[in-house]
Amino acid sequence: MDLPGQDLGLVFLGGEYKGAYARVAKNDAWNTTINSGGKYAPFECDRDVIEIAQRAQALFNMDFTTVDVAMTDQGPVIFEVSAFGGFRGAKEGIGIDAAALYAD
Repeated sequence: MDLPGQDLGLVFLGGEYKGAYARVAKNDAWNTTINSGGKYAPFECDRDVIEIAQRAQALFNMDFTTVDVAMTDQGPVIFEVSAFGGFRGAKEGIGIDAAALYAD
């Protein structure tokens, strides 16, 4: 699978889509993690990607989750529905304080 040097984090709170951010790899690395030098950036998702992520997160019935998606030549691929990640990406990538929204 050819990965484009970025993957996406789609943020959901109470099952509602809040926004998306990209994790962008440093240089030409395949690894997009922040610990590997990647950075967060805002990202506008197509409605079909949001709907796929919505269906994936709904299976787990979590109050807060981030669905990680890679955009490939074959289409979007979900590789994680995270119960613990995404707070930092939401804050730094798209300016959403998901922790504060979750606490409310």
